[in-house]
Amino acid sequence: MTDIFEIGADGVDVAAIQREIEDRVARKKEAGVYDRYDLSRVAALELSGVKSEADFLEYSLKVVQQAWDIDIGDFPICSKGGLLGAPAVLLKKSIWKLLKFYTYRLFSQQKEFNCQVVNAVVSLNRKIDAELAKLKGGGEKAPK
Repeated sequence: MTDIFEIGADGVDVAAIQREIEDRVARKKEAGVYDRYDLSRVAALELSGVKSEADFLEYSLKVVQQAWDIDIGDFPICSKGGLLGAPAVLLKKSIWKLLKFYTYRLFSQQKEFNCQVVNAVVSLNRKIDAELAKLKGGGEKAPK
């Protein structure tokens, strides 16, 4: 059973399809479609100034404090054109109106949970820093 098979279709230009996708993404980036969903501040860790685990923890806590507040508002539902473009948008908007009531509550609860967890982690870190400063002597407060 060492037969090798290929899946393909005659007349399909993969390179052309890939170029079309890349062009479409570039146009959407220029139009600002992806700006609302930009999570680069969370994903891109700028670790150049991090010299120790304590610095990394401080940096990570700052990033988490900024990232917990996710946008749970509506997003635009746009037509992709074509014969079924407008009816598809109407259908999607109708479905979203029906589901919005259920999902909004779930998302808002998740957002509140994220906030509470972030605050708890930051508070625990400050408490541990203060206790560590006491143990090291001097009893001074640890930096925030």
